[in-house]
Amino acid sequence: MTYGKVVLAIVGATVLLGALVGAASAAKLSTSSMGLRAAFATVRFAGGFGTTECAVTMEGSFDERSIQKNIGHLAGLVTRSVLGTCSRGSATLLAATLPWHIRYASFSGTLPNITRVNATIAGIAFQIREPVFGLTCLASGGTQSLIFNREASGALTTAEIGGTSPSSCGVEGTFTGTSNAFTVLGAAARITITLI
Repeated sequence: MTYGKVVLAIVGATVLLGALVGAASAAKLSTSSMGLRAAFATVRFAGGFGTTECAVTMEGSFDERSIQKNIGHLAGLVTRSVLGTCSRGSATLLAATLPWHIRYASFSGTLPNITRVNATIAGIAFQIREPVFGLTCLASGGTQSLIFNREASGALTTAEIGGTSPSSCGVEGTFTGTSNAFTVLGAAARITITLI
């Protein structure tokens, strides 16, 4: 093997090793903003009590600018949640249960190009009045998923919420919704997440 080929092989191996170490050492996620706002045009609450559809806005903050990628780490809080117009049925969010805790769960994609940050949210409680029979059910407890979708630039494009919750009507209720208006609190700018 010639000297040039040896040097080229060493340089190539060094670059590859450096890239792998850089991706593996990304132990934290850094956010561009502490405050967050997610406006859901429609959140569907469903169960044995029918389906109710309402607009929901959640506001809160990340706990720190740098979030540990440790499962269960407290990443932030939802400190305010507002129920908007219901297109079907009616509901009430129980503000007394705030703040709701957002905890890091995992990520999707391959480092350093992650496509989703997966979290859980606990503490959500709501009362539903189903549209057909007028039955009122209280749903609280359980842990729901909160997924932040991330584009290649690092900007978070949407937030998805979903999960199940036991209810006072004896059935487990589900709820799902996607926010296409996921922004910095008090501004129209998108939040970005980078690996550090």
